[in-house]
Amino acid sequence: MPTIKLPGCRHDILGHYLKGIGLLRVLAKCAAPEHRDPEAEGFWRHDDGAFYLCSEKYGAKEKLSEFFEKYYMPTPVFAEQQNANTQTKCRSTSLSLTDYLVAAAKNLGVATGNNMKSGDAISVYRESHLSATADVLDAITLPYCIDNKSDNPLFLSKGRTSGVGHVWSSFGEYVDKFEKLRSQKNKKSFNYLFSLTFIDSKSDKKMTKGKGTPFFPDAIKSYNIGSGWVEEKYPFSSLDYILAVEGAFVMRGSVTRTLGSNTRRFAAFPFVFDAGEDLVDDSNKFKGTSSALWFPIWGRPATYSELSSFISDAQARLPKKDVRYSSEFLRALYSQGVDAGFSGWQEFRFRMRGSRVPWITTGNYCETKHNKTVTILNRALAPIDKSRFIDHLARKGNDADSHTRPIRAEINAAIENAAISATADNCLEILCAVFSACKKIAISKSFREKARLQRPVFFEPLPMLEWNELLKDLESIREFDIARAVASIVGLRKQERKSTPTQKVYSKVQPLFGSLLPLNCGRNGWYLPNDDDRSKQAVWSGVALCHDLVAVLQRRYMDSSKDDYPALQAVKPARLENIIAFLNGELDDAKIARWIEALSLIGWHFEKQEDALQSQDDVGSTTASLSVPLPYAALRTLVDLECAFQQKEEYKHRRSSQPIGQLCQCSAGALAQATQEALRWISIWGVRNPWQESRQEREILKGAYVVNLDNCALSISENLVSPERVAAAVCIPLCWKDRWQLHQIVTLPISV
Repeated sequence: MPTIKLPGCRHDILGHYLKGIGLLRVLAKCAAPEHRDPEAEGFWRHDDGAFYLCSEKYGAKEKLSEFFEKYYMPTPVFAEQQNANTQTKCRSTSLSLTDYLVAAAKNLGVATGNNMKSGDAISVYRESHLSATADVLDAITLPYCIDNKSDNPLFLSKGRTSGVGHVWSSFGEYVDKFEKLRSQKNKKSFNYLFSLTFIDSKSDKKMTKGKGTPFFPDAIKSYNIGSGWVEEKYPFSSLDYILAVEGAFVMRGSVTRTLGSNTRRFAAFPFVFDAGEDLVDDSNKFKGTSSALWFPIWGRPATYSELSSFISDAQARLPKKDVRYSSEFLRALYSQGVDAGFSGWQEFRFRMRGSRVPWITTGNYCETKHNKTVTILNRALAPIDKSRFIDHLARKGNDADSHTRPIRAEINAAIENAAISATADNCLEILCAVFSACKKIAISKSFREKARLQRPVFFEPLPMLEWNELLKDLESIREFDIARAVASIVGLRKQERKSTPTQKVYSKVQPLFGSLLPLNCGRNGWYLPNDDDRSKQAVWSGVALCHDLVAVLQRRYMDSSKDDYPALQAVKPARLENIIAFLNGELDDAKIARWIEALSLIGWHFEKQEDALQSQDDVGSTTASLSVPLPYAALRTLVDLECAFQQKEEYKHRRSSQPIGQLCQCSAGALAQATQEALRWISIWGVRNPWQESRQEREILKGAYVVNLDNCALSISENLVSPERVAAAVCIPLCWKDRWQLHQIVTLPISV
């Protein structure tokens, strides 16, 4: 089949994209039957972004030009005119829209009642009219029958805005210009019009000024889209605008698909989503939230009827919720998929209202293909989807929404970035944004009142396995290792020695997230308890990392004093070398604190019971190479001994509250006393012999084999860092494979 390239139609600029779609429509519908070509096919090529037309009838540019010059019949539209009665008028008649439709229905022999409303008139007219124009009638008339909440930004304010924003009025004006030009039968002028419409944008053809809103903002003036200035370099003609509107008719779909994505079980085309950003006017005044439109790209030839079928069938789905935001559409696109078999999707952002330049001409382009990482991301975000946490932040009323809108925008932007480029850094930024929202809601009563969130909704702890997979590329970063160790401190542990076959007893100490925010974890996830029911566990300020870690250590230790073990056990403890780097002040405290907050959203748990038993394997055989201060070695060893698993028949309740209490005073004198007391308890309980050459002779070292400060040649003041930082380091769970290095510091070889 003859194929021609139309470089004037490209998928990354809204108007030029719609021209390509409109071209298929006018060839199939907008001419006398003998001049139509319903078998004409079109497709996009990704290497040059251009639209290609395949047609037996109009497969040459001369033939296509002849079609527009002689046979094309522009679709008639209704344009709104404002008179004293503020009625909607048909552009070419004095009848109101309702009267016009009623009269048209009567001419078709349809019975109509008295005082028929416009919605009824449209329904009658649509059911009786030719199916060939039903989609156009839907696109034009539906805005007059539905409320403002269902505004589709493709036609600005439903095509009813006055001035340059009035789509139908602009369309009518350009149709008049087009008809006038071809009625002159000036072949040279018409050829110029045709070439101006379908030439390459890099051509030296002269730019034509005009009212390009909303499809051709580049036809009006230069403007900045963030990555650079867009200049007036794209040719523009009356036929450009006419074809763009014809293409927009295709994208409006049927009546059932133009009510807005918020009102359907699944979002169907046209895919119009909340982008979460501010929508402003020319004076930069907030007018609402911006919208994002996603249009399909296909790489194989398709006819207009096939395209219409694809559009009617296209749906975007997420497993746990309806798609409402642009970020959610991306997730659906890469995992669940969007029906109809399109090869890709082009995004356009609507950021200004009532402006002569309402559109960002380019946006994200995403291929329709399965993305394993985004599929994992969807599972990782399933609790947030299920709880509709983001949806609950969309408050009714401008005053309330003005408080929650920045939060929604931050979360959606982070999710969208991760869906486009699912790197570990981008995935972690999602957790940071979500924690920031939770913190704002949980700790600020005034914010909840202003945002009308008296009963805030949170979510279940996020799935650990999926987030481990998403963040695995960060494991080599020392700050991440420290942050994950603290964030993975578990809570609500089952108390084996208090539980009975008929009644299970659990610790009242929450997972670490409950130490950061005043939230409790129940059967349905995290929730904000009443003021009378809130515990004192949340001690995190987010201001100074060391101060917060000391507060967490003291609070969790004291709150779990009657539990089987201290509430300081972690699923992902840190390596000793990274803890020593933290102890020496070599790491970024601000980054660690931010990541602790983010990672605490994950539901950390021991996958197997054995994982919590603190195995006694992998004891080292050589002298420790790290320079570890004795106070840290003694106090961390003490905490590890209290957390170490004990056989049920040999279990003894190990608690030494005095050393921890002294440690958390964060003074040099108290630290010395805490170290001495810790060594005393270690000498009582004993540690496994870290010296391999003498392990067969004595497996457990205690008593005189434990360092005594009174007889120790090494003064406690040597190599000592800040007492507060020592206490903070003790709070960081230590990898059990590294504990032998601490044992070598607090014990003496048998030979000595």
